[in-house]
Amino acid sequence: MTSKIHIKKLSTVIATLLTLTVLPISPSHAFSPGAKPRTPKASCRIEIDNAHISRHAKKFGERRAVLVKARSICTVIQQQVTLTVNIYKVEKFGNPLLGAVSTDPLDPASFGKVVRNYDNLIDCKNFKRTKYYGVAYAKALINGRWNYAGRVRSPKTIEINCGT
Repeated sequence: MTSKIHIKKLSTVIATLLTLTVLPISPSHAFSPGAKPRTPKASCRIEIDNAHISRHAKKFGERRAVLVKARSICTVIQQQVTLTVNIYKVEKFGNPLLGAVSTDPLDPASFGKVVRNYDNLIDCKNFKRTKYYGVAYAKALINGRWNYAGRVRSPKTIEINCGT
């Protein structure tokens, strides 16, 4: 009895597979001879870190400085990337921009799937507790078209012993 059930199920599966493989492709899914295949849309994002004291500047530059790092990450090659990082200080009556650094779009480091901007440093003048955050945005040439990434803010506003 169970072998009849197995044979019946097997024949149903085979009939279904044959039907699916013989069915024609609908015109909306077929390529016409003159049409170009669609290039996949680039999946890109900007990642930005929280403000922190730069260990590198402290160790090698003998100075204390606030740093905000950012990356433009894409699933395809980016060209001529201008990744800008702004550092802001939180004050009682507003948040002044302390510094803005952009990558050079003609620099070889501004090409590839990941482009980094780790150069935005603001020197500390004293050890006063101060709150900082960063904002990053980018422009890149991807698949022959200019793409713009909107402003991304640091996940947290961080208080650091670094008065400016």
